[in-house]
Amino acid sequence: MNGLLYPLCAGIAWVSLLFKLPALLRRTGGPAAVAVGFFYLFMGVTFTISDPRVWAALDRVTGVSNLSLLLSQGSVIGVAASQLAALTFWARDPDQAHPVVRRQIWGFAAVFLAMAALFTAADLTEEDTTTAAVRFSGQGLYSVYLMLYVTAFAVTEYLIVVRCLRYARAVDGRWLPRGLRLAAIGAGGGLAYVVARYADVLAGPLGVDPQRWELVARLGAGLGGICTLIGWSLPGWGPQLGALRGRWRDYRSYQALYPLWVAVTRANPELALDPGAGRRAVRDLNFRLHRRVIEIQDGLRWLRPAFPSPDETGRRAAVAIAAALRSPGGTMSVWNPDEETDTAWLVRVAQAFDALPKGTAP
Repeated sequence: MNGLLYPLCAGIAWVSLLFKLPALLRRTGGPAAVAVGFFYLFMGVTFTISDPRVWAALDRVTGVSNLSLLLSQGSVIGVAASQLAALTFWARDPDQAHPVVRRQIWGFAAVFLAMAALFTAADLTEEDTTTAAVRFSGQGLYSVYLMLYVTAFAVTEYLIVVRCLRYARAVDGRWLPRGLRLAAIGAGGGLAYVVARYADVLAGPLGVDPQRWELVARLGAGLGGICTLIGWSLPGWGPQLGALRGRWRDYRSYQALYPLWVAVTRANPELALDPGAGRRAVRDLNFRLHRRVIEIQDGLRWLRPAFPSPDETGRRAAVAIAAALRSPGGTMSVWNPDEETDTAWLVRVAQAFDALPKGTAP
C-alpha cells in the first residue's frame, strides 16, 4: 500500500504547493497562508520519503539505515505543527498569534530533537523499507521513540479536530467550512494511525503480531492525509469548481431550451436577436442563455397560451404552448408576466415540450 497510496498523497501535496507558491512568493496571504504552504511541504516530504523506493535510495546515499523513518515521522510532526499554526493565526490577532506559534514551534522542535537522539541510540541497523515502524516497535529505545512521536502527534491531531470543527461553525462562506470539516476528518484518520502505533508498542509484551492492524495505520495515514490535503486546499479551488459547475449547468440549460426556442421563434421570427443561434454555445454563454430565456418569455407573451394549473414536470405548460403555437394569439390568455418564468422552470417546460408525442407540437 505504501507504494500506491503514499505516492498519491505525495503528488497531491506537491501539486498543491506548486499552485500555492506564486501567492507565497508575492507574500499576499499573510502568516496563515505561509503555515499552509509549510503544511503542503511537510506532507510532500512525508509521503515521498515513505515510498519504499525513495526510502531505499536515501539509505544508500546517506549510509544510514532507515533514516527515512526518522525523517518521515519528523515531517509528520511538521505537518501537525503547520496546521496548528495556521489555525492559531486564524483564531488570534497577529500580535497575539506570533508568540503562541513561536512557542509551538519550539515545542515541536524539542520533540524532534528528542526523537533524533532516541533514533540514533536505538539499534535500527537492518534496513526495512516497508514495515520498519511495526518491526522495531517492541525494541527498547525505539519503543520510547515511538511513544514520544505518537503522543505528540496525537495531542496535536486532537487539537486540530476540535479547532477545525469549532471554526467551521463560526466562519461564513461555503468552501472554508467544508474544507475545515474535511481537514477534521483527515485528522481523525491521523488519530486512527496513532491508536495503531500505540498498539504496536503493546503488541510485543502481549505476544500479539502487530501486522494484524497495520492496514488500519496505513489507511489512517493515507486516506487521512488525502482528506487533510483536500480540506486545506478546498477554499482555494472550491470556488473555481463551483463556477465550472455553474457554467456546465448553464450550458445544459442552453441546450435544453433549444427546441422550445426554435418553435417560438419560427412562429414569430422577429423575436430572435440571432435567428441562426444553434443548440450549442461556447463563447458568451451567459449572454446567450439570457437572450434565449428572454426571447422565450417574449414568445410566451405573444402566444398568450392558456396555462392550466402548474405541475413539476412542466408538461401541462408544454401542451398549452403547443396548442397556442397552432393558433398564435387566439387563446384567451391567463398568462401573467409576473409568474415564475426563471430558467429552471423554462428548462422543465422545454424538456416536456421536446418530449411531446409527434404531431402534438407544430
